[in-house]
Amino acid sequence: MPERTDTTTPWYVRVMLGSAGLIAALFLLGFVGIGLMFIVQSRTLSMGVGLAAVAAAFALFRAAGHKDFAAMFALAISLAGQLLFAYGLFDRLVGFRTSAVPFWVIAALQTVLVVVMPNTIHRTLSAYAGGLAFAYACGLSGAGFLAAGAIATAIAALWLQEARFGSRHAVAMPMAYGLTLAFLQIEVTSLFWWSMPAAPGAPVAAGAWTWVGTALTDAVFVVTAGILLLRAEWALRQPRTPMALGAIVALCVVSLPAPGIVACLLVVLLGFSNGNRLLVGAGIVALGFYMGAYYYLLHATLLEKSVVLLVTGL
Repeated sequence: MPERTDTTTPWYVRVMLGSAGLIAALFLLGFVGIGLMFIVQSRTLSMGVGLAAVAAAFALFRAAGHKDFAAMFALAISLAGQLLFAYGLFDRLVGFRTSAVPFWVIAALQTVLVVVMPNTIHRTLSAYAGGLAFAYACGLSGAGFLAAGAIATAIAALWLQEARFGSRHAVAMPMAYGLTLAFLQIEVTSLFWWSMPAAPGAPVAAGAWTWVGTALTDAVFVVTAGILLLRAEWALRQPRTPMALGAIVALCVVSLPAPGIVACLLVVLLGFSNGNRLLVGAGIVALGFYMGAYYYLLHATLLEKSVVLLVTGL
């Protein structure tokens, strides 16, 4: 049976009701939290109650239908439950700052929530949180260089197959948006000490492995561009096709000192190919922020940084 759509309520009324529901839920959870302090003091109880809250939110989502107030209340309950579960999980594992286990658990939990939670906002937030948890888990496992490349592969596959998802579109698109947001955050913050690959306590990867991680993202960019050229009926035997691919490879090579450039351009390319203005805008904003941070924060001469930006056309 097809899912019912609500076309009678204006969008601004839905936004107001949703905001009111979120505020009311946060106040209610605050009052309940004060009266149930004993739950926070127990690690096992925190995890159990947190998972129970997530299950209750799932039931409320199913019962809410298109009622914005109830849906936002369920979202607040689920987020509070996840935070409570994460608090108990991290508190239970001694030395969690150098252990990837809790982050793997959170990434797995968010993956399940993306699939089962019948709410677009919740699925997007779960995909975003799952992507960041995956990046931290890779970093603490000594494989931080793999995180960006793996997430880049996932978002490219999702956006390139957008028209073929059919009934799975309600799950795939929130996942694509959430992972894209996580991917941009990982790449843009790679210039700072609090970046995902440089998570506190993470083993420091050798320089060669760092280049491998950058090459993975570059490879996804080149393959994505090649697929789009084939979709545009650019045959390989035509001279313009190898020239275009060669220019893309040259861009990747030149921007190796600033890998965030290719990452942001990948998002812009995927958005442009799908006619998605939101995706294009997010990629452009992230690119502008990354270029500004790259120019002022890296330990390289202004001449070297200017040459990189000049050659890449930025």
